[in-house]
Amino acid sequence: MTTNRTGPSGELASAQAQSESRASPPHRILVVDDDVTIRRLNSATLLHSGYEVDVAEDGDAAWKALNTDSYDLLITDNSMPKVSGVELLKKLRAAHMALPVIMATGTLPTEEFNRYPWLKPVATLLKPYAVSEMLSKVKDVLHETDAADALLQGPKNLPCRILVVDEDRDLRRLYAEALARPGYQVDGAEDGFAGWEALQANHYNLLITEHDLPDLSGVELVRKLRAARMALPVVMAAGRLPKDELAQDPSLQFAATLLKPFAIDALLDTVNNVLRATDSSREQRDPPPKWTCQPLPNGLQL
Repeated sequence: MTTNRTGPSGELASAQAQSESRASPPHRILVVDDDVTIRRLNSATLLHSGYEVDVAEDGDAAWKALNTDSYDLLITDNSMPKVSGVELLKKLRAAHMALPVIMATGTLPTEEFNRYPWLKPVATLLKPYAVSEMLSKVKDVLHETDAADALLQGPKNLPCRILVVDEDRDLRRLYAEALARPGYQVDGAEDGFAGWEALQANHYNLLITEHDLPDLSGVELVRKLRAARMALPVVMAAGRLPKDELAQDPSLQFAATLLKPFAIDALLDTVNNVLRATDSSREQRDPPPKWTCQPLPNGLQL
């Protein structure tokens, strides 16, 4: 089943007239739901607001569309024939598509999100919901994405190199893809010792680390960092925050903490806030080089 372009006269009509009237290209949204009434209502609302909209009746049709066209946002139900919303998200992440997702469904797959936090969408809607609520979520997600891009592309003195330390390879990839979109260079390490080697071999502007790591924990890594007098801001993104260690050792100096599972937009907001705060504390900075993502030395890979 292929997707259909929606328009004022129904699901099959084109939205070209509206897109041509806009000064800049409209955001493209893919709406996926097996309920034809919801598809038509959501697509008509989005189209009337100036977006370009495609629709798909199930996850299988949506996956074909995602591999054929480029989108700025995916809105998907979860309970669908052939390929569910969660399965669609898994395929999306496995293909390294850094596309924001709003899940609009009757029952949220909370257990799946807790088990695989990288699947968690940027926003959710619980059926039944008002179309005004859906439109508000869409505007929030797309505005935040555009604002983050403008913020990161505007200032010439924004720090841009980040080390991610996490045992979960999929999470490292997800973080790297999300942070690479606004222009950061992201290196990855699978444990504390590999992270320490990377910190000694390269210059970073930010460290994002899990706490529960093999061989050398996140707290122990940060202790080594502070003992070496490296004034590097640290974000601890962990499934279990080491509250006792943090209370007993204020010298660890975490810039922020994130408790898994968390949404990707929470990660981006945290990184932006920490780096802006770090940058504002410096009187002068040279413009950063144009970074590109590459593997770490000594065999450390994302």
